[in-house]
Amino acid sequence: MAMTIEMMNEYGTHSVRVAVDDASVLLEAHEIDAVIERLSLIRAAMRPEVPKEPSRTHQYVIEMDPCWHTEKHPLYDGAVLFMRHTGLGWAGFALPTPSLAKLNEALSQHLQTLELEEAHALMN
Repeated sequence: MAMTIEMMNEYGTHSVRVAVDDASVLLEAHEIDAVIERLSLIRAAMRPEVPKEPSRTHQYVIEMDPCWHTEKHPLYDGAVLFMRHTGLGWAGFALPTPSLAKLNEALSQHLQTLELEEAHALMN
């Protein structure tokens, strides 16, 4: 089975052509969003599960300075963190209070390291 996925410019609007063997379909942005969301739900139920730690050898796509939003979780003690990826869309993560504290500590350590490096650079 041969599958191809390519960007098309149908009449001035972008679409994606997905072809499997002799069959193909053109999908618009909102349809691609629906496919990504559906595939993520299916992938979440598959085994093996997504690894708990990121791979040190995989070349991940990194979103630079993503939009984000937080709000209190309505059902338990914690918060929801939404992060926006330009290709994957918004993803929400419900973080209980202990996870929030760990994330806060990890990010604070990164900030402290950056501040120390900046201060050291100014002294040289």
